[in-house]
Amino acid sequence: MIVSEDKITDGIRITEGAYAQDENIDEVIVPEGVEDIGEVAFFGCMNLRSVILPKSLKIIREEAFGESGIEKVFIPEGVKTIAEKAFFSCPNLKYIEIPGENTVIETDAFGDCRKLLEGFVARGYPEKYNPPEELFYTLLWCTCPEKHTAETCEHAERYIRTNEELIMERIFKLNNAAALSGVSKRKLLRQENISRYVTMANENNSTELVALLLAASDNRSGVGEFEL
Repeated sequence: MIVSEDKITDGIRITEGAYAQDENIDEVIVPEGVEDIGEVAFFGCMNLRSVILPKSLKIIREEAFGESGIEKVFIPEGVKTIAEKAFFSCPNLKYIEIPGENTVIETDAFGDCRKLLEGFVARGYPEKYNPPEELFYTLLWCTCPEKHTAETCEHAERYIRTNEELIMERIFKLNNAAALSGVSKRKLLRQENISRYVTMANENNSTELVALLLAASDNRSGVGEFEL
């Protein structure tokens, strides 16, 4: 579905609540020229699976896609702001990509998206974040550390080394192999803890996590504890 002209104000803004809770929408194409997606524009569209956003887009407002069924999000580089709770509580959202280095990500923009395990955020971390958000963005970093700046990598690695137990608890809870792969490749786990993690992964029947941890153990053989 292409957003219709009668839902676009002044040719640049999708009207607030334009398609809210419309269960007939499964795909949305936002046309070029649109700069602003209004508040709750697609809120509660549970059958919505994909959205194509234009290069002209500059802002996605509060709860624009909140509680929708969207599965992946690719944000154009020109977007300046992803407002508070823009994609809050999207139960099917698994992947995000935000390549704009200057895109501001406001609080809980992707909050309570429980399947969101992978993605690249060029900024690395939001300008303002609380501890749960720092954990969330660090786990996203783990899935593609090679794409990030040295500054973001330093921040993420420091966080992981200081909060290893918390990171691993979250990885086990979500069975997040993508994040563990990044942690393992960067050799960020203390060697003396790996055997315990292998036991935990076996107990959870997480064969992929077991394989990654065993590989990490082999790669780290003879390496001592990190200095904090």
